[in-house]
Amino acid sequence: MSLAKVYKNVYIVGGKIVDENDTNAYLIYNEINDYYLLIDTTTGINIRYVIEGLLEIMRGQNKLKYIILTSCKIENSGGLSYIYNIFKPITVAHFPDSIMIRKGECQNTSYSPSPISLEIKDKKYNLDIFSIFLSKTITNGNILIKYKDIIFSGSNTKISPYYKNAKYICDINNCRSISD
Repeated sequence: MSLAKVYKNVYIVGGKIVDENDTNAYLIYNEINDYYLLIDTTTGINIRYVIEGLLEIMRGQNKLKYIILTSCKIENSGGLSYIYNIFKPITVAHFPDSIMIRKGECQNTSYSPSPISLEIKDKKYNLDIFSIFLSKTITNGNILIKYKDIIFSGSNTKISPYYKNAKYICDINNCRSISD
């Protein structure tokens, strides 16, 4: 199995479920507008399982509208080119990480370059029902994504447990309750 449900309409795909050396990607179903959004893409080393998980959850339909990358690090963006070539979603990243993803390099690590369709330059940006915040913690374009009462923090695994109005934090390793 290459997926796990962690919350209503929120799934882990690929990642640590398949290989403890990989990183998690999170798929969210937006019921209101009937589309899926993927947060991060794993390292890409087990991309077959990520793609299988996406297809299984979406029941073979291509409703993957967005991929939001929390940073340019390989742990977050390494699998983007594979997923983009199959599903052709709108890819979203914050500047200047967006430049690095287009080049396929970040912090002295290389991976396949990928297009970025929507480059964010604001400190706070709303994308439909998702709020995106610039954090600059890991990289200069590192972001946090808020969906309902969940914060997706990507490689930022040391996020403050006191984030306003959040109950859960999901990073590249796991999802946990803020009370943990």
